[in-house]
Amino acid sequence: MSMSHAQALALDHLAINVHYDMDRAQRIFELLGFQLTARGFHSLGSINHLMTFDDDYLELVGLPTDTKTIRQEILQSPQGIDGLVFKTQDAQRAHNNIKKLGYALSDVQAFGRPVHIAGKQHQAKFKTTRLQSGQFEAGRLYYCQHLTPELVWRKEWQTHANTAHAIAALLIICPRPHAQAKRYAQLTQSLARKGHHGESRVSCRGFELVFVTEETYQTLYGNFACSGKGRNSFFGALALLAKDLCIVREYIIEAARKTSELHWRDQGDRITVSIARYGVVIDFTQSE
Repeated sequence: MSMSHAQALALDHLAINVHYDMDRAQRIFELLGFQLTARGFHSLGSINHLMTFDDDYLELVGLPTDTKTIRQEILQSPQGIDGLVFKTQDAQRAHNNIKKLGYALSDVQAFGRPVHIAGKQHQAKFKTTRLQSGQFEAGRLYYCQHLTPELVWRKEWQTHANTAHAIAALLIICPRPHAQAKRYAQLTQSLARKGHHGESRVSCRGFELVFVTEETYQTLYGNFACSGKGRNSFFGALALLAKDLCIVREYIIEAARKTSELHWRDQGDRITVSIARYGVVIDFTQSE
């Protein structure tokens, strides 16, 4: 497996786990100016809403309250930014390549969910392979092959009132940032490097993983930092690119009037929103 940056993997999506609280989570993210797709029902026993961007998406994933089929990996994972998912054109090849690096993975899994477009039902289909739990404490890490990408990335779903259009970065909290960055770099066919402020970075295709200690995280975010919930490593924040931070600010101000779930601060070139209920921190930054 080449580790050259030219072949670095691209992000597919980040998942925010809300367990059985999907109705409230849907309302919060809609108030923030996101356009959410209609609720999806996975054949595995989970539900979701997508916030679809240019080439990636943010997923709210949770559990239904009216069925006995429950996706155990969602139930057993804590609420918060929980899933880091990379694109692959071949889930089986990704499985084989990562296995050669010495990691344990689940078998390739095929599943789907109904998608309704113009009054007709279609079936969005995926193949995934996941690293088995215990190897990366921060969250679920897997690879997704879209068999029907045209049912996910659709123009009518990619425009958000708050002007968000891409996921820029994920902040990972861990005791030894550079050592952990090297491990993630293996899995993304990239390289780990030291940043200018003591952090470590892994540049994927159009997306960055940033690694800091919990002490640094607390210094950077203060009361906005989310809890690791007893874990030494966790996903601490995600960064979204927006075309107009003034519009983002307007939506956040109005959302904060309508719900007490949000705390936010404006740093000029960055607006931070914390949704403490789910342990989610989002930084909105201006597109260049």
